[in-house]
Amino acid sequence: MRPVLITAGATRNPIDSMRFISANASGNTGAFLAQRLSGLTPVHALCSPEAALRMPEGCTKEIYGSTLDLSERMKKWVREHPDGVIVHSAAVGDYRTGTERSDEKIPSGQNQVTIQLTPTLKILDQIQHWSGTARIVSFKAAPPNTTGEALAQIGRKQHTRSKSRLVFANTIGNIEGDVLIIDETEETPFKKRSVALDDLSIRIIDLCKVP
Repeated sequence: MRPVLITAGATRNPIDSMRFISANASGNTGAFLAQRLSGLTPVHALCSPEAALRMPEGCTKEIYGSTLDLSERMKKWVREHPDGVIVHSAAVGDYRTGTERSDEKIPSGQNQVTIQLTPTLKILDQIQHWSGTARIVSFKAAPPNTTGEALAQIGRKQHTRSKSRLVFANTIGNIEGDVLIIDETEETPFKKRSVALDDLSIRIIDLCKVP
């Protein structure tokens, strides 16, 4: 069985020495998949502090911080396990301030604070450059009110661009329903997220099987 890396939770991109930009992601999905895979194959979880609390005992855990920090930790694991399976469910921050970290604190009590943001690295698109043989499972959250047809197009585009074996696609505002799992040949719809996650876990186990 191939080893598995699971990313879970949300990155924290610093604004100053005590504030950060993050996303509303608990890490529940990554923890669920880690639970299903634990005991079948080695599982290493890269987690936000919150997500780490949800991970099962059967996997090893490592806490990440910013998008850059997560990227470096993922790169290290992939380079050490080039034939592994990467389940990239973390909510990665798309923007950062001009510096990765700051020793200063923005004074409180100001009437207005302006922060300039710049795009972060697209971690998902880098994995194929770290290893050409890793098997990628990625996640896509589309904007609210995205139609089923549009969701399929968005997910298929990510599948092709990132060379993912599987894409788990859903819509913000309807996280518990109307999920698509996209593979090499088709888009499979699910009305309930729980059912989709059960199916996804079975597919990931199949991906772990050698060859």
